[in-house]
Amino acid sequence: MLSQVSSTTSISSSSSSTSTISTTSSTLTSTFPSSSTGTTSVTQSSLTSSSTITQTTSSSTSSGTSSSHSSTSSTLTYDADFTIDSLDPAAASSEVDGMILQNLFEPLLWYNGSNPTEVIPWLAQSYTSSPDGMTYNFTLRSGINFTDGEPLNSSAIYFSFNRQLMGDGSTPTTHATQQAWLFQQLLNTSLSTYLGKPQTYSPTYANDVLAQNFVQITGPLTFTLHLMHPNSAFPYLFGGLWAYVLAPNYVMQQDLMLWNKSSAGYTLPFPNLSGNETNRMHQYLLDMASTCNSGITPSGCGQSSLFSPSGKVLAGTGPYILSSYSPSSNNIVFTANPNYWGGPYVAKITPTIKTININYVPSQATREIDLQNAAKSGQPYTIDLNGGNLYDLVSRSAWLGNSTIQSIIPGISVYGPYQQYTTNYLNFASNVTNTFSGSYYSFQPFADIRFRLAFGDSVNMSAINDNSGNGLGRVATQLLPPGIPPSGAFNSSILPAYNFNLTAVQNLLLDAMLHPITHFTFFNGTSETSGIFNNSFGCSQLGSNGQCSNPKPQTIQEYYPSGDTLDGSIMNQIAIAVNNVSSTYNMGLTVVVVPEAIGQMFTQAFSDHLYFSWSGYVDDYPWAGDFVVGEIGGGGQQTLFYGWNYTSLTNVFKTVVGEQSSGNNSALLSTLNTGMQLLNSKVLQIWTFNPLTTNGAGSSAVAPFTSNVHGYYFNPSLYGTYFAALYIS
Repeated sequence: MLSQVSSTTSISSSSSSTSTISTTSSTLTSTFPSSSTGTTSVTQSSLTSSSTITQTTSSSTSSGTSSSHSSTSSTLTYDADFTIDSLDPAAASSEVDGMILQNLFEPLLWYNGSNPTEVIPWLAQSYTSSPDGMTYNFTLRSGINFTDGEPLNSSAIYFSFNRQLMGDGSTPTTHATQQAWLFQQLLNTSLSTYLGKPQTYSPTYANDVLAQNFVQITGPLTFTLHLMHPNSAFPYLFGGLWAYVLAPNYVMQQDLMLWNKSSAGYTLPFPNLSGNETNRMHQYLLDMASTCNSGITPSGCGQSSLFSPSGKVLAGTGPYILSSYSPSSNNIVFTANPNYWGGPYVAKITPTIKTININYVPSQATREIDLQNAAKSGQPYTIDLNGGNLYDLVSRSAWLGNSTIQSIIPGISVYGPYQQYTTNYLNFASNVTNTFSGSYYSFQPFADIRFRLAFGDSVNMSAINDNSGNGLGRVATQLLPPGIPPSGAFNSSILPAYNFNLTAVQNLLLDAMLHPITHFTFFNGTSETSGIFNNSFGCSQLGSNGQCSNPKPQTIQEYYPSGDTLDGSIMNQIAIAVNNVSSTYNMGLTVVVVPEAIGQMFTQAFSDHLYFSWSGYVDDYPWAGDFVVGEIGGGGQQTLFYGWNYTSLTNVFKTVVGEQSSGNNSALLSTLNTGMQLLNSKVLQIWTFNPLTTNGAGSSAVAPFTSNVHGYYFNPSLYGTYFAALYIS
């Protein structure tokens, strides 16, 4: 339920039946209803300069002595530690992709500056809601063009949102791994692989998706959204990368060029689009569905021209244009959009830095040298700085003494760190299969909760946070991060079932060895009865010397992202503890720590090929229900990727969805508490940290810039740097 606050807009629990959104300028107002009464009206004639994007510098930011060199450069160089996965908003879900995309594309609604819960009309001029929250009438701003010259209109909304639905969260190799579910949860969930069941992508499926009438065009700049399931977090659902609006004609033309190639192997029902704009969009969407599970994408859907573009991308309305991207070097170049409309504020947003060069530089040492050289020469520069290297640029005594970030390098300013709505964890998997053969491994250690508890009891997370992480995080205790709306969702009294205890590690592993489990369950919930699995290791009885005389060997691999020294420290501590117990009793059990490129690691983990791997969840939108649906829903990560199937957790997911639809936040908070307790009791993860960060894209714990770059601000609901706010002086 939305509630009124004095100067900002937030979503929080409330017992009142109506509530109001307002900004400090009093020009953006709305009334949000309960599930049964009231109307919603969000209008915006203007926002005064008090609402412009600003960042106040305080104890959370600091800078070294300014460089003596003045700079008139209009180019910013960014040494990044990340590579992108996809630049198609319908097939992008990582923060890395999000940081790039939020500078190129825009949604109907977006976040006001650094406020993570204040959502304002952006491409939309205004919108109203029916009392039951089932229909929303939008009016778009006039005079906005995409970078290819097409005008923003209601047809672009129809195209962009139905394209997201039709794709079903697919990539060229997967289904339901992307964020289409964020719209699908508002509609017929049986048409969602993530929330319902696998789809056929037949013409019947395509027509059923369009028959939902999600977007009804009512005029050139007006349209109505029709929902089947209202959602109390509605404004947030239209402010993320999945809701970015694309230029229809540009995307259709570029995609059809790819899909019509003979090498693609597709049989498109409409290889040449014809008729009026609405007919052409319908034909394109049917073509899109026809690429799924066919041709060169037998287990996914056709790759869009936006997925990995080699040239300019002219499909957005944002402040920058993607001028080039090199898949071989992973370098990216932005140029300022010369015709950018300026955003919703009276004081228009103007991208004053005309070129942004984002260079993939995997070496931390090289990134730091580049930054320091730039500070001396006056070249505008920023880099990703890993938390383990914090004291290369920042005063150790200032941070440890009073939690103040203070630059120690002349000419360099350091911003941050800030709390983000993120929970990192280590994932246990069951039903693990061989990467090459696809057959199940006989040994499934983490089907046994004793193994999961033993691994959790092996690590002193607080000590690692202090010693290896430099205190740049909070030890996580559950899936939900502190501060996530609605107020009260995070309950600090809910703690994990494990605790650092090496004696418990020994006892649990001994019990698991002497009395291995014999009952196993497949990910679909059925029992395994054919003897595929066998969890025996070591021996069934210790000898007189207290050891196994002829142990049966087993090996467990732990995977973490290459270069991630913090999570590497966690996994090494677990390996040492478990291997010490195994050595003491001659169990033959060996834990091996494996660093791997993050993209490769996720590909294997999502295919259920890894026993134990690093992961994390960053909010799609700032609402606790997002974590529940994304992690433990019918197609959530725990079921879809890691082989778990607990009816009790699925019931929590279904209840959360229902309570979000009804707007019953009081009941929602109770269910969230129950769900977090239940999830902790299952020990499906080892919670690591709620990290402090500044850059939602890379692994940067703080944001170092040369001191001639200004305007940086952080919003935990965004995806890293919004370059249009930066300027050079």
